[in-house]
Amino acid sequence: MIGMEKFIMTGLWRLAKNKNNKVKRALHEASVDTFIGAIIMFPLSVIIIKTCIDYFETTSEVAAFANFSLLTVIAIIRKALVRLQFSKYD
Repeated sequence: MIGMEKFIMTGLWRLAKNKNNKVKRALHEASVDTFIGAIIMFPLSVIIIKTCIDYFETTSEVAAFANFSLLTVIAIIRKALVRLQFSKYD
């Protein structure tokens, strides 16, 4: 392996070997947040783009910008709520 691949594999191996409870909690939180995001964002993205193009007859660029804007706001709110939930266990 060369360059970045070696760096990434080394970092992943360190995370996997780490027995530190703090790292495990951080990985658990990141996994839960990513899973929740995937469940929420994929259908929402389809709905936003379809609504923009079919009902408002916008261009694909405008639909993409609306999608990006709305999903960013929702992701920030979701991440804040997940972090508040997990901070109870810190």
